[in-house]
Amino acid sequence: MKEQSILIFGGSILTMEETEQVEAISVKGDQVVCAGTVEECRLALEGSEIQEINLNGQCLLPGFIDPHLHLMMLGMCHTWIDISYPKVKSINDLVRELSIHTDRLRDGAIIRGFGFDQRNLKEKRYPTADDLDRVSTEYPVQIMHASGHANVVNHYFLDMLEIDEHTKDPIAGVIGRDNNGKPNGQLFDSANDFFAEKSGVLVGNHGPNIHMPDTPENLQTLIQVGQEQCVTAGITTINDPQVTKQEMESFDVAKKNGNLKMRVVMSFLSTYLDELIHLGFRSGFGDKQLSIGSIKFYADGSLNSGTAYLSTNYADNARKKGYLYHEPEAFKEMFIKAHKQGFQTLTHAQGDSAIQLVIGGVREALANESFDRRHRIEHCGLPAPSQMDAIKELGIWPVPQPQHVYQYGEGVIRQVGELGQNYSPYGWFKEKGIPIVLSSDAPVSPPNPILAIYAAVTRKTLQGNLVGEEHQITLTEALRGYTIEAAKAVNKEDLIGSIAKGKLADFAVLSKNPYDVPVEEIKDIAVTETWIAGKKVFEKEATLLMGK
Repeated sequence: MKEQSILIFGGSILTMEETEQVEAISVKGDQVVCAGTVEECRLALEGSEIQEINLNGQCLLPGFIDPHLHLMMLGMCHTWIDISYPKVKSINDLVRELSIHTDRLRDGAIIRGFGFDQRNLKEKRYPTADDLDRVSTEYPVQIMHASGHANVVNHYFLDMLEIDEHTKDPIAGVIGRDNNGKPNGQLFDSANDFFAEKSGVLVGNHGPNIHMPDTPENLQTLIQVGQEQCVTAGITTINDPQVTKQEMESFDVAKKNGNLKMRVVMSFLSTYLDELIHLGFRSGFGDKQLSIGSIKFYADGSLNSGTAYLSTNYADNARKKGYLYHEPEAFKEMFIKAHKQGFQTLTHAQGDSAIQLVIGGVREALANESFDRRHRIEHCGLPAPSQMDAIKELGIWPVPQPQHVYQYGEGVIRQVGELGQNYSPYGWFKEKGIPIVLSSDAPVSPPNPILAIYAAVTRKTLQGNLVGEEHQITLTEALRGYTIEAAKAVNKEDLIGSIAKGKLADFAVLSKNPYDVPVEEIKDIAVTETWIAGKKVFEKEATLLMGK
């Protein structure tokens, strides 16, 4: 029996290679064997049974690679009540939306919502336990901030978590309190560990705890829910930037059961650093589908929640300053240890003062052992212009999220003033020759590469206003930033990120070629098909059942 192969033609095929566009591609098994003319591609399949696929004028490009996407958290938050803007515009809206679900509760249930942003609420403040008591005093109520760096609970849940006026703030976290010093339901950054005290994963001051306790069966559901959202958006590979024992075991089970279709690069949280070194792990362990990519550090908190570590004050935050997750010397020691072990590092750093901590860590690590690990700064939200030369010199890769500017840019400007115009400063990166990479940070922003590309090219906000015009990038730079440059950010450019002979057959098919539509219409382009390893895993007109 002849080996079956695929010939794809009849539309725009964007390669992200030196030859930017080709007529056709041919695929055998999970690999591209030719990208060129129809005749060349047909000849490359000689001797095999050929399935011909006509794009009918659509556009095919490499599958999108999202180098910063929390897959299981995405699934988790998608199963929670949506309380994001503009659906929820006030605390009254929030209470009403949560209350709709109280009549279907049973014993042991928790009312959970995700996606509020205090700066988009009419009241311009965080909700409190008093507000959530209006939803229920008989069931626990929990809402998670859009950033994942803060939660608010009602008094019922505060009692369950055993948090009272005698409970001390943890390192790198804050328990919100009223004027009398009593907890007001707000839990910031490492204070989220309280949710996992009795069962679940504890991460201490190594990051906000986004790993809610759950059953193994439900954890598998979260993978499937998150995965479905990704493949329908044309995403074929992700880098999950905060993996604990819970995620690692769940991804492994999904892979063994044949339910993991995407490629997942795992970044283990720094709380596991010593254990991983003891076991001899380093970046690159695994296979084409599931691998260990890096170690994830946290330098500071979130711009959106008002806990990022800036050299300037916040205008709308009573604390005025953010904070660091680790003392500078402790951070530097961990960073150098990871570098020596052979790990690429991903460091969450939003504020310029936290970014300087990463720059210092990379500089000292390279002075001791000058191997290029492609160390990354995740978000790199408000760096100082004076830091660009060091980022370039040290080979640091910033990984921002254009949709953060789209969704939260105006709120950032309200909190830091004109500095906010430089939120995610792609223009500075471009000027200095620093890599341009796009990502989503889903669920903080939806996994939507098309919208991210639009946001990066236009610098428009959800409200339709322009933020930081000098940081606009070209369409080509944006497309490459979600494909081949993203592949380089996860050290996988030899396998994915472009369409070329020998690379894996991961594709996204778009309804229109982005180059052929006005800029304002880019965001309306639909993903019609997604292919992973030469197999179609999503089709818009008739969604394929995952795993079938």
